[in-house]
Amino acid sequence: MHKRLWIILGVIASAVVLAVVLGTLFSIGKVEVNTTNDVTLTDTQKAEIIELSGIKKGKSIFSVDEDVAIKNIEVNKPPLKVISIERQFPNKVVVYVTQRTGIFSYRTEDGKYAILDRELKVIDIADQEDSSLTKLSGIPQENVNLGQVVDYKYGVLVNMIKGAEQCSFVQERFCTFFTAVEVSDNVINLKTNSGVVMQLPIASNIDEALQYCYSFYLNKLSVTGRSCGIIIYTNDGWKWELQ
Repeated sequence: MHKRLWIILGVIASAVVLAVVLGTLFSIGKVEVNTTNDVTLTDTQKAEIIELSGIKKGKSIFSVDEDVAIKNIEVNKPPLKVISIERQFPNKVVVYVTQRTGIFSYRTEDGKYAILDRELKVIDIADQEDSSLTKLSGIPQENVNLGQVVDYKYGVLVNMIKGAEQCSFVQERFCTFFTAVEVSDNVINLKTNSGVVMQLPIASNIDEALQYCYSFYLNKLSVTGRSCGIIIYTNDGWKWELQ
């Protein structure tokens, strides 16, 4: 009986020692913030990001909740995008961030300008309009708030952006070619820098529609046709009309 008791006590003691060792070994000793090559952050900014993440030294590396940390950072720092949070065993955590790029400018009811990125997140509210961005209209005001993602026709708009990116209109190139995007109940009108409007029916395959419309623009329109009018989709396919 005594022998069995000693065995039990030995197992418990070993478990306690193991827990202490593992707890010490896997306690977070260092938290770092790394950025992409095009972004530079000061030590103060990095420290603020770490503070916002809620990842603290001395805590178990297994206790890190990536989703919570990402949300904490991105809600409080809208211009930043957290690419990933990486555990580097035994005791290091690295937060990888980059800067979001504004694509759309939306005029709010109070005369300010909300700036949205390709994921339709409002990354800034500016006093002056940035003429280098694509003007966005037709979105209800209540859907446009700093730090939040615009959910109005979200899937359609995101797919439209993906379609444009398939045509090589990425980030700044999107803004250069499409000067305005107007959203309505049934269609999205994209005004190009050459003067013609591409009218896309709202559907789940709007990304493909944009690619076909752009192909029509390139291969079917004359120089004059590209400077005015509207491209619409009919039962007979894509068609150009003079407005």
